[in-house]
Amino acid sequence: MRRPPCRTIAAQAATVPERQALFRQRREPGRRGAVQLVIVILAPLIPAVLAIASLRRFGPTEALVVLAGLLVSTSFVYFGHRFPMHRPWRGLEIVYEMHTRCHHMLFDERHTRIASIDDVDMVLLPWRLAVALSAVLVPLLAAPWLWWLGWDAALAFAAEAWLYYLAYELVHLAAHGRVGGPLDRVPGLGWLLRHHRRHHAWPLMHHGNFSMLIPLWDLVLHTRLAPRRRAGSPRDR
Repeated sequence: MRRPPCRTIAAQAATVPERQALFRQRREPGRRGAVQLVIVILAPLIPAVLAIASLRRFGPTEALVVLAGLLVSTSFVYFGHRFPMHRPWRGLEIVYEMHTRCHHMLFDERHTRIASIDDVDMVLLPWRLAVALSAVLVPLLAAPWLWWLGWDAALAFAAEAWLYYLAYELVHLAAHGRVGGPLDRVPGLGWLLRHHRRHHAWPLMHHGNFSMLIPLWDLVLHTRLAPRRRAGSPRDR
């Protein structure tokens, strides 16, 4: 998996627009953002649809498993984002490099928008990683439910995990779309988009707004950041 050397880009370009321009120049020849986007969508969507279609029953037990899956997914995103993505952990340095050293160096709170579909590689996980998460990690997480409560519970858990991951990627991409556009006016979704953009304030990115879809842990652990001040107000500290 070849990625542009973002640490070098950060050293060579001081502003976000300059870094994005340099990133585009160093892409693999012939790479198409639309292809990456389609793979990242289909990798979790296809198995989720198959899992739902394979359910023999969906009763109270399976509903509780889905709720448990939501808690697992929310926790996985929050704690994975807060720690290995923002703090270099031994053995997971590549996660820190891809997120903090690359993704966060290409955006700040005032420059969150991508210019075209080819820029999805600035936001989405690489397609190979998306496939690995869908094909390997989700089945591993679902396996204990198969042993404990049977196939329907495992399928319900896996379907929730796949759909949560898909929603995570799509909402994250939407947060890097046009600010003030139609999605910003959708109740709930607009709040989530602003929640994530606030995370991109460079002085604040290591301190809060680590949740993406369900801000449970940001609220419980008091890591929700105050909204951005209006123009002309004192500078963020």
